[in-house]
Amino acid sequence: MQSAKLGMDGIILAGGRSSRMNGQTKALLPFGESAMLDRIISRMSLVCDSLVVVVATEEQYDAMSGRGVRTLIDRLPQQGPLAALHTALEQTEPGKLHWATACDMPFISETAAVWMKQKLERSGKMAIVPEIGGKLHPLHAIYRTECAVAAAEFLAEGRLGMMSLLDRIDFDIVKEKPFAEAGIDVRFAFNMNTPEQYEKALRMEARL
Repeated sequence: MQSAKLGMDGIILAGGRSSRMNGQTKALLPFGESAMLDRIISRMSLVCDSLVVVVATEEQYDAMSGRGVRTLIDRLPQQGPLAALHTALEQTEPGKLHWATACDMPFISETAAVWMKQKLERSGKMAIVPEIGGKLHPLHAIYRTECAVAAAEFLAEGRLGMMSLLDRIDFDIVKEKPFAEAGIDVRFAFNMNTPEQYEKALRMEARL
């Protein structure tokens, strides 16, 4: 799919264990006419200049590569999304903007991503993160490459959570009302960790 060349790259984190999904790999679950990962790649390719998928193991690499996008093996596998994000960011050029998502988010919104990117460009801050349902969603957010420095510091300290990164960088928050005023459906923040959530997502898709 041809990119719109909007000055933004995409990062898909797909290295989780899927431990609550009864052993099924979330990225490869069928969703509509394709696998979850292919669905996300298709949506992100609409607005990203390039995409990278970060996995944790050689087995995941074999299962998820060959989709026309770069695939990286996490340098700190199974240490959580912050480590995976750092693996991708540390290999990119300074000054780039990156839309980071997870492989279990079937309703990601390229419209929301572009809208947040534009706000981030105007603010000059390090990242912009949506707050939906009173909860921050750092895996449907936009980050500058320079966030890799703060991520590396926390990983060296053994602090592995995405919220640790947000503790150290200057970032903007976008709440539900501005998204609604812009006509953006906030279901983009929905993610699936369990079979029940997967079934709910399939029902949501059927109603769209």
